[in-house]
Order: sequence, then structure tokens, then C-alpha cells
Amino acid sequence: MGEYVLEVRNLEKYYGQNKVLDKVNLSIKKGQIYGLIGANGSGKSTLMNILFGNSVISGTGGYSGDVIFEGERTRFRSTTEAIGRGIGMIYQEFMLIPEMTVAENIKLTRENTKSIFGKASGSMLSFVDKRKDNEDAARVLEQLGFQIDNSYLVKNISVNAKQFVEIAREVNKEDLKLLLLDEPTAVLGDEDAGKLIKVLKELAKKGTSVLFCSHRLHEICQVCDHVTVLRDGQVISDYTKDELDMHTLARDMIGYDVAAVKKEHLNREKKEILKFQDFSVYMPGEYLDGLNLDVYQGEILGLTSLSGHGKLAVGYGVMGQFPVRGELLHGSAAMEVKNVRRTIEQGIFLLPDDRKNMGLLLEHSVRDNIIFSGFYGRNLFQKKMGGIFPVKDKKEIERYVEEQIEKLEIKCESADQKVKELSGGNQQKVCIARAVLVAPKVLFVMEPTRGVDIGAKEKILDMLVQINREQGTTIVVASSELEELKRISDRIAVFCEGKLSQILPPDASDEEFAFAFTGEEEEDGQ
Repeated sequence: MGEYVLEVRNLEKYYGQNKVLDKVNLSIKKGQIYGLIGANGSGKSTLMNILFGNSVISGTGGYSGDVIFEGERTRFRSTTEAIGRGIGMIYQEFMLIPEMTVAENIKLTRENTKSIFGKASGSMLSFVDKRKDNEDAARVLEQLGFQIDNSYLVKNISVNAKQFVEIAREVNKEDLKLLLLDEPTAVLGDEDAGKLIKVLKELAKKGTSVLFCSHRLHEICQVCDHVTVLRDGQVISDYTKDELDMHTLARDMIGYDVAAVKKEHLNREKKEILKFQDFSVYMPGEYLDGLNLDVYQGEILGLTSLSGHGKLAVGYGVMGQFPVRGELLHGSAAMEVKNVRRTIEQGIFLLPDDRKNMGLLLEHSVRDNIIFSGFYGRNLFQKKMGGIFPVKDKKEIERYVEEQIEKLEIKCESADQKVKELSGGNQQKVCIARAVLVAPKVLFVMEPTRGVDIGAKEKILDMLVQINREQGTTIVVASSELEELKRISDRIAVFCEGKLSQILPPDASDEEFAFAFTGEEEEDGQ
């Protein structure tokens, strides 16, 4: 086999007339953690799909060039073939079965069985040994440092929990030779991402090779032995571990230096727009317990915590996505959070963290997604036909949509392109354009920069600051990215084990935030 488990030579791939990979070369050694980075649309996911035999590749004309696995030139025509050769993959989009339990997803196609003698058939009958499957699933999750009830249906668990189920399914496979990871930490907080990185290092020590794709450059620099940078389908640069530098990697990814967004003036307004009183949310894996919190008009309030400790439950509770207890006041009036339509009518809007399943109409166009809430919820872009019947004002729709595409720098072929075909960063921009249209009084934003490249990330943060400054919108941002919250927030509420731990200013010390994350109080003199 030689020293390389995988070699890619002169790989090229077209989607129609669009060349998405252009003479890509890379070589991965046995037991090596190899980083692959690039902006959204650079070709990373396409390369991963080729290596894993995804049917989307053969269904769109295949590719040219060579893939050499364990010294043998090969062309995987299905994921089953790739899995059979010892290749595993963790997708950016979850490949889980929602109606099955955590344990069933982890053990899928590799179930333990037990046999009993069937009197009627006169032969041995095999059944799935659920007790053993549950034990296996619990063991691998424990190795990952993640706790969750194996009996939960996957459809009812949080996004970060789903990611750990995906990871557990792959690392539990025997004879795993190459693990492909497409943005595995995008939905994870720093603590959980650290758990994954530890697992990857242990796999590498045992001889498993890892191809690690991530937008989190500090993770790339921390864990990778070698890094290749893709831009517009081409290899722009290669670096060994000793050569890694985050600033250089960021510049190579997008072709220019990135200016970090920062809110210039903190909000001094103390007028309450929302008031939480003993507010609890029963969200599986993200429980919120007895929140008392005032949200001030015109501020950007950051919410953060370790994964599963409550930051996401606030917004989802307000929008009635999960059962709640307690009271929420909007101004001086109590809100009926179970009535989502009424909540939106009162000027409260939410951008979910799971934008594909909850925030977008994937099969519809960019245009339809941008205008959807305004057109159907606020009767915008409607004119009366003959003064009686409402019809779409297509001219005004086109004007607004094109304006937003240009302003937000949404990269799409046209407003007619299906939103499912856009990169993660551009999908998030479409979500923001939809929110801007309804001009909410309060905007809850869940993990706004999850899974997007550094250029799109700064644009998204800049748009949130602009919406806050120009429209006066109160914005509540729930995020695992503390450094981003420090740059755009007026205050940051930190949660621990479902309870509000502390509210800190954005310039609080790292030590203060560390104590808040753990629910401990800083001792005098420290």
C-alpha cells in the first residue's frame, strides 16, 4: 500500500457548464489528520462526495482524474462500496432517521442479534438484541464524552445532539481506515468540539486517517498535520503543521484580508421590551429552568452556554416550539407563547439554528424564500386587481429581491435558483433578508454563523449590527461563538445547566466568562 492511504490526482468535476473542481491533488498518509478548508462553494463537499461514492456525483456526469485508495486505483460507484472498503463519512447535513431512537441510529446496519429456536418453523430465528445495542451505543457516546438518553427519538433531540449521534455511528465502526468529516463541529460549542478533536487524535493514533473539513481555523491549526486550501475548485496552497497560521489561511480561503465586525456604540436604553418571569422551556436536551430576565429595547443581547445548557431554549420557547411554564411580558402585556401567529403579529420573529429543516423552503426559489413571511404574514407586495382582488405586485417583488441579493451579497445564479442549491452562508443571508422584510421589533437569531465561511460570517454579523442600528430592532443572539458575541453584543447572558448564571458586559475577562459557564462564582482576589 505504501505510506499513503489515499491519493487524489488531477481530479476534475463539472456541474453542467460550471467547473467545481479543477485538477485537485492531495495525498493522505495512514494515521494522518489532513485539513481541507475553503470558502462556501470552493468544492470541498464535492470532493468529499467523490471520495465517498455519493450518487449525486455519478448522477451528474461523474468526474475525471484518479482516486487511489490503499494503493489501488478505484472509483466508488456507491456509498455502500466506500463503506465496504473502510471509509466513513460525517455529513454537514445530518444523515439520520428521525423516527428511530438514538441507539437505533448508531447501530443501524450493524445491529447485534440473538437467536432462539422457533418451534413452529423448527429452526433458529434471529432477532435484534436491543439491550446489547443500547449498551454499545451508550459506551461509544460515553467515549465521546456526551450524555443523552438512548431511547430519545432523533427527531426530538437538539442539533448538537444529532451531530454526536452521527459521530458515534461512524467511530463505532470496525476496521475504519479513512474518516471523512464535512464541517463536523459547525453545530458544536467549543467544549463539545474539543471532545471531537480528542476522539480524532485517538483514531489517528490507532492508524485511522482523517480528512477534516472545517471553517473553524483555530481547530484546523490545533489538530491537523497538513492542510490544503481550496478556492473556486483549485488548490491555492498547502501547509504542513509547522507552517499553519490562521490569518494566512483566512486570506488564502477568500482571496483578501477580512475586517472583523464590531459594534461601535453600546446601547444605554433601559426600557424593557420583553420580560421573562420564572420562564421554563421543556426542550429535549436543552432545558431552560426558571428564567428571570429583562430584554431592553434596541439592544443586542447575546445568549451563550455550553451545548445543551439552555441558550437555544429561550428563543424556541418564545415561539412556542416546546412546552413552557412561567410568564413572558411584551411591554406590560402577557404573551400567549403557544400562539405563534399572534407572536409574529406582535413583532417577534425567529431565525432557527436548523435553517434547512426549519428556516427555509428548500424546493422553492431564492425569491419565494425572501418574500414568504412578508407576503403571507404581512400582506406585503400585494395590489388590488380592479380595486377588489389582491394579486402579487411582481415588479415590486423583483425590485426588493434584487436589492437584497445585492446588499447582502447573496451568491446565486438568479432569484429563480432553488435555495437548496446555495451554500450555507448564502442560505443564512436569505433567512436574514426574509427577517428584514417583516421589520420585527424583536429578532431572535439562533447560531447565525454556524457552518459558514469566514467571509460570509463577517457579512452576517455586520447585517445584524446594521439591522439593530438602522431599524432599531432588538436582537437576541444565541450562539456558541463567544468571541463573536463579544464583538456585537451590548450584554451577554450566560447559562449553566438550564439556569441563568450571569449577565456580563462584552469586555468582561475570560476568567469571568469561564466561571459563568460553569456556574461558579469568582472568589475575591482572583
